[in-house]
Amino acid sequence: MNTRLSPTNDQDRIVTLDMLRGFALLGIILANSLHFQFGLLYDTDLTNPYPNGFIDQLSEAFILILVQASFYPLFSFLFGYGMAMQKTRMLEKGLNFNAVYWRRTVILGIVGYIHGIFLWNGDVLFAYAWTAALLFFFLMMPARGLIISGLIIMGLLGSCAAVPDAFWNIGTEGMVEDPSIAFSEKEVDVLSEGTYAEIVSFRLTENPLWPGLFGEILMVLNGVITVIGLFLVGAYVMRKGWIADPFLHKKKWKWIMWVGLIVALITKSPTVFFADSMQLEYLQMLVGGPFLTAFFVAAFTLAATTEAGRKLLQPFSFAGRMAFTNYLTQSLVMTFIFYPYGLGLFNSIGVFAGGMIAIAVFIIQVILSKLWLNYFRIGPLEWLWRAGTYMTVPKFKR
Repeated sequence: MNTRLSPTNDQDRIVTLDMLRGFALLGIILANSLHFQFGLLYDTDLTNPYPNGFIDQLSEAFILILVQASFYPLFSFLFGYGMAMQKTRMLEKGLNFNAVYWRRTVILGIVGYIHGIFLWNGDVLFAYAWTAALLFFFLMMPARGLIISGLIIMGLLGSCAAVPDAFWNIGTEGMVEDPSIAFSEKEVDVLSEGTYAEIVSFRLTENPLWPGLFGEILMVLNGVITVIGLFLVGAYVMRKGWIADPFLHKKKWKWIMWVGLIVALITKSPTVFFADSMQLEYLQMLVGGPFLTAFFVAAFTLAATTEAGRKLLQPFSFAGRMAFTNYLTQSLVMTFIFYPYGLGLFNSIGVFAGGMIAIAVFIIQVILSKLWLNYFRIGPLEWLWRAGTYMTVPKFKR
């Protein structure tokens, strides 16, 4: 038996997962195009998302229904799946999984913190690292425990959609200023005219939930609570082999696909017409988002069972194999395009143009990823992450 610690080989990869990772990258940059151009909280009262009129409004509706709050659940599902798969494969080889897991998680947290401060404050990796720390203990459960825990957590979150808007307004009448509004006002100012140093300083000192350290803790807790259920569902699906052996579970995936699509459209559409409703916002985010993720996973898994489907979706796999590198590169490129230390297009070109830029950036990433993988086994940041995780020098060139 080979007991040497080593990363996953090419032949061990599940192509459907790479396709889904690539698709998630497209959705993430498209959703984030609103936030790169108009601020973290996308406050339409402080910005001008519709300079081009109807086409911007239509683009916003498309993003809100089919993209917003639908791709971070997909990324979270895939992360949980990947962690569970790594544990399963290492234990099958008789290897010590614990040290590898914690090194991987710590490196992710460090990269996420640096990314959130020096590139973009919409980072998810730092919260993912804390969630991964919690996931470690959940992975000791059998598959049944994972799915029950995951669905309970997601159900409790989804129950927020049953709370009427009047409840969320209790206690706000006497507030001198809503912290989120104050945050957005300062953010719009600094992202419109600030220097790079001023933008970094803003990220270090301002928070949309609460000032100071307490606000930072709330941000992390909010991230962990939001995604841990999806991590657990991803781990469960891995344990049950639903993606690894899609033919065996084809009927199940078809049922999931249609239920996911129908529920997602019903729960996500109302926010387009009632944008100021906190109740409907929670409905589309905490209920609609996960159901649309279920549709995406099912649709891709079913498509990958056919030759035509695999050929159609293959370009996503190129970007997906370099998901870590591409995710961070998206922040680098998009902040340069929109922030004042770069091209300075913040709050100036509208939702439609911002979305087109996001799609163009992703297409370029697909092309460059394909070219890169012709000569190298993995992306540059994936290589560094694996080197730190496995304490070895992974093969890089083909």
